[in-house]
Amino acid sequence: MPPERIGWSPGPLTLARRAAHRWRYAARSRPRRLCLLEHPQRGTRFAAATAFWINQRSRTWSAVRNGRAADADLVWVLSQDPLGPAARAWLRARIPPGVPVLNPPEVHDAYHAADAFPRLAAAGVRVPRTAFDASDVGRTPVLHKPVGVQGRTEWTVYRGPRPGHRTFAVEDGRGPDGRYRRYRAFVLGGLVLPEDVIVADVPEARARTLVAVERSFTLTAHERAQLLLLTRTLGLQFCGVDFLRRRTDGMPVFLDVNAYPTVVGAWSGDMPAGDRGQWHVFDNAVRLGLPEPGGRPVWDQVDDALLALAAAPAREAVRAA
Repeated sequence: MPPERIGWSPGPLTLARRAAHRWRYAARSRPRRLCLLEHPQRGTRFAAATAFWINQRSRTWSAVRNGRAADADLVWVLSQDPLGPAARAWLRARIPPGVPVLNPPEVHDAYHAADAFPRLAAAGVRVPRTAFDASDVGRTPVLHKPVGVQGRTEWTVYRGPRPGHRTFAVEDGRGPDGRYRRYRAFVLGGLVLPEDVIVADVPEARARTLVAVERSFTLTAHERAQLLLLTRTLGLQFCGVDFLRRRTDGMPVFLDVNAYPTVVGAWSGDMPAGDRGQWHVFDNAVRLGLPEPGGRPVWDQVDDALLALAAAPAREAVRAA
């Protein structure tokens, strides 16, 4: 099999590539260094694969997972959210003062806060309704989401407050064909990249309910502005955002913000025939023969976004907020 069809996976090819990455990092053959900090806790981990693909694709950055942050031009907290006290302390101890930080620990879990949706709504971001009264009982479809944990959501009819959960009204995201769609976009600094659309026959459009995936969609100018407003309000520099387009008027409603989204393709929908291993989702368009968002190579856009973030003023004010 041609090496270019083999992604990140156990084997001698990956070992050889990673050895080349380490040499380039040590030799400073690329002008900028990126340190991805990921707390070594149980659960899904993406930082190693993300560092691998940055090293494979970037012309500007060398990346390492959990390296010496003091040597980096930019630190990126890419750790499973929400952060527990031990993880937060572990990360803080490894971030030196004065180094720009993406998603610093102080704001990393902003979406998990109980006031996240009211805060976004006050800033002008379109989010689901979170206030209910007696007229909603037994009538309004809602989603209950556990507070402060990665947990299973429950779709039901509103019957009153549920302790330990955030509750928001379910919007109708059906398209003209009667199917429900969940749109996903990535935001990295000022860069906004559309990713995919999960299509389902039930309101909860997600991987386990999908009947199709649409790999190409165009973000409207309003959606881009809303996504940038959302990240700015929460203080995040990187996240994956899920939203729907309301059936009545096509306006976006933003449902989920993840500072630790799946960034490595791990299912058949990401895999053109003949490819093996895991591939970064930023490669999906070109690997699937689709136009790359923005009209230029995505990884060049990522390089530029990271350079802009590294050149931005120190975020001590944000980190202290």
